[in-house]
Amino acid sequence: MRMYKNIVKPARLEKGDTIGIVAPAWSFDADNFRRGIEKLNSLGFKVRYDSKIFNKYWSMAGYDRERAGQINRMFGDRKVKAILCAQAGYGSIRTIPYLDKGIIKKNPKIFVGYSDITILLCYLYQTSSMVVFHGPVVADEIYEGMSPITLEYLSLAITRAEPLGEMQFSMLKGLRGGKSRGVLVGGNLSLVISAIGTPYDVDTTNKILFLEDIGEDLEVIDNCLMHLKLAGKLRRIKGIIFGRMDDCIDHSGHRYTLRDVLSDVLRDIDVPIVYGFPSGHRTKGEIDITLPLGVSVTLDADAPLISIDEPAVR
Repeated sequence: MRMYKNIVKPARLEKGDTIGIVAPAWSFDADNFRRGIEKLNSLGFKVRYDSKIFNKYWSMAGYDRERAGQINRMFGDRKVKAILCAQAGYGSIRTIPYLDKGIIKKNPKIFVGYSDITILLCYLYQTSSMVVFHGPVVADEIYEGMSPITLEYLSLAITRAEPLGEMQFSMLKGLRGGKSRGVLVGGNLSLVISAIGTPYDVDTTNKILFLEDIGEDLEVIDNCLMHLKLAGKLRRIKGIIFGRMDDCIDHSGHRYTLRDVLSDVLRDIDVPIVYGFPSGHRTKGEIDITLPLGVSVTLDADAPLISIDEPAVR
């Protein structure tokens, strides 16, 4: 049974379809980008991107309006069936004033990205009620020889109109027990925080909240979680899933662990909580599981496991 009746599911991607590539954030390594394109071609997909994708402005892949224009054109192009991002980093939030909400709402499509792209996932989900995908970017995780597990879950999520089902990984640990069901939302912790107070602020009521980050001091993580609490974002949630949180360590000299921080700041949040789910930022060789945001999931913190209970595409 659907838990969010108005959600829009994009059409599934089929072999021979065209994937549009956009660069809403950092500029990127051209060789890595080309090897990602080659991999997508080898999987049976056509690829389309704007020549301006290689432009540079500061650390970003061109001026804000240019980068937003790429997104608008890919949503408006009827031949493009899915949109992947070239790179994350920084800059996606600067495209939002130039996005064409009308074009996007009329043309719901698969949209995949993570890290800085989280702000666009929030925007698309909140303003267009669109299922979006927290998954790999072209110039980083996608290449010949990429993790077969990463490829498998990306493919399953966007090419098959079936639930992904149960996902149980050895690195996933329970923090607070219990079992609950809700719609999955979230993404990168820092970007979820930056959305608060905007029109694309994440609605966490009756939701399962996924959060991940990398390289942050534990005091920063603590501050972000306190921000979520004080903003009321943890008041009516159904559960929390934390990612790997690689290199999120204590620099104070007190030798606290991530578990210490999570246990302390979330001690009064009485919902199932797990940490270590392998989606998003990773170190070399680690897997990156694509998570559809906007679909119903079950979180079992005792097992621990996560079950994606409905298809993300139609």
